[in-house]
Amino acid sequence: MKGMVSENFHLFSTPMILMNAKKILMMLMLVLTTIPTIYVSYCEHPNKLTSAWLINPVSVDGDITDSKEWIDANNLDLILGTNYGRSPPFLESKIWAKNDLTYLYLLLRIEYPISYYDLDDQAFIYYLVHNNTSGYIATDKSIIGQLGSTQDLFNFTGATWQNDVPGGENNVEGMGIYDGLFYWFEIKKPLNSGDMRDWFFELGETYGYADSPIDRSDHLCVGLFDDSTGYNIQNFMQIVIAESTLLDHIPVGGELLSVSKEHIFLQLLKTIMVYLITLACIILTIKKML
Repeated sequence: MKGMVSENFHLFSTPMILMNAKKILMMLMLVLTTIPTIYVSYCEHPNKLTSAWLINPVSVDGDITDSKEWIDANNLDLILGTNYGRSPPFLESKIWAKNDLTYLYLLLRIEYPISYYDLDDQAFIYYLVHNNTSGYIATDKSIIGQLGSTQDLFNFTGATWQNDVPGGENNVEGMGIYDGLFYWFEIKKPLNSGDMRDWFFELGETYGYADSPIDRSDHLCVGLFDDSTGYNIQNFMQIVIAESTLLDHIPVGGELLSVSKEHIFLQLLKTIMVYLITLACIILTIKKML
């Protein structure tokens, strides 16, 4: 009886309680670190665009060269506005995206009243990664004029941008037109230019988790600079860079349509299995400590 009392006392002694508390705390921290990942994975961005793998070549001239030039791209309807899409004037837009191993290709169509047309209006897309204080780890902005004039910018301070040149390269190709109803802008930029002043996008990865200016996640914004008013009419978006999935495409009526739902389901199943195994290990560890 004394031995049993002594053993029970040892289990609940102060050193043992502290040791078990530390282990439980470590397990809780492990669980908490998985929660943001689950949240990010299953709470989709309201303006998510999954880029398609490039099949048809793009002639970057600001015009749809033929009916097949952008038919292989995925698209997103997006409302642009001041105050990051939350205040007028509001502009209806649609953006198409596709990529290959090297480049991201974007087509931006913006409905715009002819009475306010200005040859100096420009399209832009920029990417920001915050450092969780008041600055940025990485910044990149591409500006596209209607006559083929482009700018490649970096080093955003919160108010101003710095040109990549000199010291880097202008890696932006693009051009725009206005057809009396819409602005059309075609944009081509490397996924990774290598000059350390541009975004670094990888195949299969997702970029642009923020949907608010106060969100500390990475920002990806697209829009129109209205030269006559000085407004940036824009909104947040998220893009998923396509992987090479030529085997997941089949010809349908002479065109190519994606049939990769099985691939998406398998990836989701793998993710769920990882979390279940992690949870099981945590439960077993806690049981051993009790």
